[in-house]
Amino acid sequence: MTDIQVIADEYINIAQENFGPMCSDWEYVGVEINDMGPHLRYYPEDGQVAISLSEKTQDDEIQLHFQLAHEVCHLLYPTMSLSGEKEPTTVLNEGVSTYFSLWATGRYCSQEFLIDNLKQHSSNYYRAMLLVHELLEIDREAIKKLRMYEPRLNRLSFEHFEKSRVSASGRLISDLLATFE
Repeated sequence: MTDIQVIADEYINIAQENFGPMCSDWEYVGVEINDMGPHLRYYPEDGQVAISLSEKTQDDEIQLHFQLAHEVCHLLYPTMSLSGEKEPTTVLNEGVSTYFSLWATGRYCSQEFLIDNLKQHSSNYYRAMLLVHELLEIDREAIKKLRMYEPRLNRLSFEHFEKSRVSASGRLISDLLATFE
């Protein structure tokens, strides 16, 4: 197993501790690097999914940790079904992944630098991360509690917040459940 696989396994364990267990019909088969942007790469014919990172992660440790941590969170609750149908991604989904990415990369460089960079270059991810941060300030266990009622973040509703007793404002819940753009 390569070092990147060891890091991926570590991040998977930490993400599950913080956000709940992986819920997927897909078989996770590891990390690959290619000339596309970071994403989960689905292999429907085999029922497998891989974390796919961009080539720039080979020369940039910060990008490696940021991309890997981000995709690890998506691996916990994939948006594609085995039949190939893809669900719209919510702000909550991208916000959790970005929040975790900032934590992971913050171990290697300044959080302030990372946040400023995110704000400047990816304002939609920055906003999603801020909303998740607001939710976790209200209830540190909110994501785990919500996922007990609906393991896939893209399928959450106002009712799941009520059932899980996560007491966020209606505005925050609405913003988190909106489709990510």
